Amino acid sequence: MSWKLSLLTDLAKEVFSAIHPLLGTARSREVLGLGFGGDKTRFIDAVSESAALQYLKNKGFSCIFIGEECGVKEIGFFPKFYLILDGVDGTTNATRGIGFASASIAMSPTSWLRDIEAAVVIDLYNGGIYSAEKGEGAKFNGQPIKTSSIKTLEEAVLSIDISRSPGSIEKVAPLVSKVRGVRALGSASLEICHVASGLLDAYVDIRGKLRMVDFAAGMLIVREAGGVFLQPNGEDIPNAQLNELKGFSVVASANRDIFDKIRLLISPNAPS
Repeated sequence: MSWKLSLLTDLAKEVFSAIHPLLGTARSREVLGLGFGGDKTRFIDAVSESAALQYLKNKGFSCIFIGEECGVKEIGFFPKFYLILDGVDGTTNATRGIGFASASIAMSPTSWLRDIEAAVVIDLYNGGIYSAEKGEGAKFNGQPIKTSSIKTLEEAVLSIDISRSPGSIEKVAPLVSKVRGVRALGSASLEICHVASGLLDAYVDIRGKLRMVDFAAGMLIVREAGGVFLQPNGEDIPNAQLNELKGFSVVASANRDIFDKIRLLISPNAPS
């Protein structure tokens, strides 16, 4: 394991140790204020970032840290890389004790999304770790993973997020009517990793609300597992700054065949 993945893995385990005892507790739900992205910061969110920051400082790492709650922080005197962290992806699940939430961390030598070189997503309930390094494939708990080989919607199981976006229900209705099954699980990075490992055949979010911090790690992991990660119209994700607050619509799919079938149903006017 490279030093990059070793750092991200140890950091993820540190967050897991701090967060796991809080899952489903009343204290986890306490609102402390508003985070960098404008959402409510709950106690569990603050604890996750605090644990990550303290670990980095204790180990003497110098980096530019980008967190969903604290925003951009410079750690040390000579930053050598960027770290982008979503300490609790699926806060509603985590605070209610619903067993599907994760923490995601990605590393880049620059402040740009396309330069991300390593990523880790940890399941906050069972401690399972998805990881990837650019050009080296993806793994789950150290074992190589690949996306599914299913290429027809009639056989596919998809996760579709339509929460707080009633307008997207009509847009995904043709897709829902075609596929074998639909799930809505509530943690984007973990759902994307389930596509990477073949548990799901695609993850669809056309709400225009996913930010860099939500998908930066999952994007690398699913691509390294052989999957596709694009905007619904087939265009690549723009090479934006990692601290970009703009929301995006995304589709993570097991392969191009599944992606193209999804695109035709949800973006029928997109260029072929």
